[in-house]
Amino acid sequence: MFFNEFIAETIAEVGISWLDIFSIGHFCFGIGVFLFFSLFYTIPKNKGHVPIFSLLLVFILTFIVLIAWELLENLLFIEIGWKFEGRLDSWQNITSDIVIGVLGALISWLFCHLIFTKGKNIWAYYIFGIIGFGIWLGVFIIVRAIFLGY
Repeated sequence: MFFNEFIAETIAEVGISWLDIFSIGHFCFGIGVFLFFSLFYTIPKNKGHVPIFSLLLVFILTFIVLIAWELLENLLFIEIGWKFEGRLDSWQNITSDIVIGVLGALISWLFCHLIFTKGKNIWAYYIFGIIGFGIWLGVFIIVRAIFLGY
């Protein structure tokens, strides 16, 4: 009970605590969005052309999408009944969701940068992204099933 303001221990605390069962999903989302936008960097760069987006722009776009997702989740999804438990997230939860998504994006950025500065095969970056996204998504589904009891 001591950490219930920090980590959700019951369904009633989901969306209110700093961290909950959906936090890992935001990490996956940060990786996935960064991977998508990084295609505008990696494909031209791999072919020897000037990239359309810089990695900084990819990161900024990812950050904007993460903020937009929180707005969508807490405004539109409430209205149409798609929001878990049908209540707004707390400011603490919204902040931590964005920060966790940004961490996923930063890890992707670092790996992408390392691939290109070390001259490694670009497919290692895509495989990293797909495997990383898949593993974290799998962990999210397992944690959600354990936490919610199904």
